[in-house]
Amino acid sequence: MSSRTRNPKRTKGLGAGIIAFGAVFAVFSAVFHPHTLGGYILAFVLSFLFGAVVKVMGEGLDLSVKEKQPDSLKNIATDTGNSEVDALLAKGRLMITELHDENKLIEEPSLTDKLTRLESQTAEVFRAVYDKPAKAGQIRKFMDYYLPTTLKLVKGYRMLGERNEAGQGSQQARSRIDEGLGVVLQGCQKMLDNLYRDDVLDLTTDIDVLEQMLKRDGLAESELQRAALQAKQAAWIDRQVDAHAASGSAAGEEAGGSARSEAGVNGA
Repeated sequence: MSSRTRNPKRTKGLGAGIIAFGAVFAVFSAVFHPHTLGGYILAFVLSFLFGAVVKVMGEGLDLSVKEKQPDSLKNIATDTGNSEVDALLAKGRLMITELHDENKLIEEPSLTDKLTRLESQTAEVFRAVYDKPAKAGQIRKFMDYYLPTTLKLVKGYRMLGERNEAGQGSQQARSRIDEGLGVVLQGCQKMLDNLYRDDVLDLTTDIDVLEQMLKRDGLAESELQRAALQAKQAAWIDRQVDAHAASGSAAGEEAGGSARSEAGVNGA
């Protein structure tokens, strides 16, 4: 397919710009009869500017406002190269965007706060898969049921509010949805914990192995060495206490002997 077929507006704008350039240059030359290099340069510049304006007008200006991507999608904005995982991530991005858009239409602070946290947690779930595509199987049910159902409930909450229905049934439904989102948040956090449990276990195992190797190579204290050092420190403290106590006892005896001597002298 040629570029002409792909973008007819651009082709039309370019043609109009060229025609405008030629027309302005011809009119300028006919009216002012430039005979110097400066005159021809001026004619060229004016013709070029006018042609550029006509070209842009011919192509048409895109005045549409592009929606800013939610910040929560920044960490999963690109693909992984795995077609299956990328399809899952694309669907996840779409649902997160829908959740973000619904949240902007809801005015109740308590619910918007929950939705903001849910958006962040949901993005973290997909980030775990983005970082390690092998975890994709762990979020299938979340992807196929929990998240779509939550979106359906959020949309229902918003629509009931837009209808301004004051009936008891409507109010109870909105209240249950609000409460239900709290349960969804807890479940989402539990899923995050499960997704990262293996990572935490791996890190803990690495730390244990590292400590054992350092101790084996004499680069870190063993438990026995640490206990021996603590025992030495405790013995040193005991000696200091005993020495202080002995010093105090000797000083007391000396003071007592002096007092008896003085008493004897006074009696004499």
